[in-house]
Amino acid sequence: MSYLPPMLDPDEYWDTFRAEHTGVFWDVNSFPLPDIHPHLIYENIKLTLSSKGYTGPVSIWLYAYSESRIRNKEDYELAGFRFCFEPYDTRDYRMTVDMLLCALDHPSSNLIVIARNFIDEDAVFNIHLLHNRRLNIFLAYDQVVEPIIPTQNPLWLLESLWQASLQPSLDQQQGGEHVVDKKLNTTIRIINTPPMPTTVVDLDRTTHAIWNAVDSAALEDLDPVISAANIDAFFMLKGLPPPDFTKVFADEDALPEHLISKYLGSTLLLDIVPKGNTRVRNQRIATFILFHALSYLCDPTTLLVLSEDVLEEDPLLKTVYESLRLKGFTLIFEPPKSILASELHLHPSLRRWF
Repeated sequence: MSYLPPMLDPDEYWDTFRAEHTGVFWDVNSFPLPDIHPHLIYENIKLTLSSKGYTGPVSIWLYAYSESRIRNKEDYELAGFRFCFEPYDTRDYRMTVDMLLCALDHPSSNLIVIARNFIDEDAVFNIHLLHNRRLNIFLAYDQVVEPIIPTQNPLWLLESLWQASLQPSLDQQQGGEHVVDKKLNTTIRIINTPPMPTTVVDLDRTTHAIWNAVDSAALEDLDPVISAANIDAFFMLKGLPPPDFTKVFADEDALPEHLISKYLGSTLLLDIVPKGNTRVRNQRIATFILFHALSYLCDPTTLLVLSEDVLEEDPLLKTVYESLRLKGFTLIFEPPKSILASELHLHPSLRRWF
C-alpha cells in the first residue's frame, strides 16, 4: 500500500536528521566554485555540516550548463563530486530528479539546494512534495513560487569555502604538491546499467503501468478504452491484478478534442509534455516513477513500462529503472503496440471480465 510519512513538528527535525545522509545540489552557474582544490572543497563542506550537527555521510552534485564551466573536472571526480550538465531551462527539474534518486536511497535525507532563480513551477512543487514526505530541505534561492516551504538558507555552507579560498593553498602551506588519494572512498553512487534481465514476476503485488507515447500517431489510431482493457488483460493473464492506473506521457497537441474526452473516460491518465522536448519528457517520466517508488517503498509494486526501445532510452531513465530494481520493484518492459493494439482482452480465459 502507498505510504506517506507523517509530518514532523519543527522541534523533532533536529533529532531525526542530524545523523542522516545529506545531499548537496549545487548549481555552479549561480554560485561559482571557489579557487581551491576539489578535495578541500568536499572535505570543507563535510566539516561545516558536522559543525552544524549534521554528522551523516555527504553526497554532492554539481550542475553546470557545460563542461567548460568546471576546470580540472578529473580532480573533482576523484574528490567524489557527481556532475550534471544541463541547460538552464531544464536545470530545476533535473535537480529535483536527482533529489528524488537521493531520497529513494536515503528516505530521511537532508537535501540542500544551492541555486538561484529556481522558478520552474513543477520543480518547485516536487520539492514541496519531498518536504511533505518528511525530508529536511534547505533552499538557497528566494521562494517566489507557491507553495512556500518553511526552511533556512544554507549559504552558511559556502561561507566557509569562500573563507578557505582566501587562505594560502595547501601546496603553499606544505611547500609541495597536493596529491589526492585516487582510492578515496565516497558516498556517490553512479550506476552503469547492465542489460535488462529477464523479469521474474511476483504474483502478490500491486501493479501500475506507464506508457511513453513517443509515437503520437498511435494515440489517434488506438481506442483508449480498448487499450486500457488490453493492459488489464496483460496483467491478469500473468496472474496479477489489473493496474490501479496507467500513466500516459503524450506530446501537447497530439490528441484531437474528441479523443481527449475518450481518454478522460478511461483508466489511462494523460500527462501532457512539451512537444519534441525529449529531455523534459524523460525528466517528467523519471519524476513520476520516483515519487511512485517513494510511495510504495515499504511494499514494492510491479510496474509495466510501455516504451519503444528501453535499451536506447535516456541514461537518466535507465538509472531510475535500475534504482527501482535495487529497491525490490519488478519492472516489465514491452513495446506499446504489442499490448495496446492486441486483442488480449478477448482471450477466452478472461471472458467473464470483459
